Amino acid sequence: MSDRASAGRPLVALLLWDAGLPLAAYYGLRLAGQSEQVALLAGAVFAGLRITWVAVRHRSFDGFAALLAAVLAIGLVLSFVTGDARFILVKESFGTAAAALMLLASCVTDKPLVLVAVRAGSSAAKRAEIDRLRVQVPEFQRAFVRMSAVWGVGLLLEAVLRVPLVYVLSADVMAGVSVVLLLAVIGLLSGWTAWYAGRVQARHMRFVRAIEH
Repeated sequence: MSDRASAGRPLVALLLWDAGLPLAAYYGLRLAGQSEQVALLAGAVFAGLRITWVAVRHRSFDGFAALLAAVLAIGLVLSFVTGDARFILVKESFGTAAAALMLLASCVTDKPLVLVAVRAGSSAAKRAEIDRLRVQVPEFQRAFVRMSAVWGVGLLLEAVLRVPLVYVLSADVMAGVSVVLLLAVIGLLSGWTAWYAGRVQARHMRFVRAIEH
């Protein structure tokens, strides 16, 4: 494995812990025949457990896991809204769009959400190093702003793309396409994150040492 690939792996692993387990719980239960409400509740619980684990172990707040928990909670509330099959599929975009907008909004603050996720999953020593690098190395902060922006744009495009597909494809076909679409977007974003972290490594070795575990 190349240095660039290994550089991005710790960051991608953190994001997959935050997003992977709740989504796996949700889609796993749906495939097992459970109701949408049960699957959404399970996903939100897993995200909540991640928040608790990070808070206890690292004494930090995992904003990325909290974001996903909020998205799943929104979906849980909307799941009780009656509607036709197409509305049920379209409303899946609501939660994704909410997550995208929160990621994009965080880019204009001093705490972009991807940075919050990485910091929350780090030890006390790593968090101190991250805080130091944010002040001393401007590219460090800008890199996390870019990553948060790319995740936000990617998820927003996923949410927008789903809407016309719902009205072009049959409900049965779109039910499967919707799952594949989200997982494909997350996979592409994760791959890009690994590549970008490797690119930053080539220019700023201190950046990589701050996010590796």
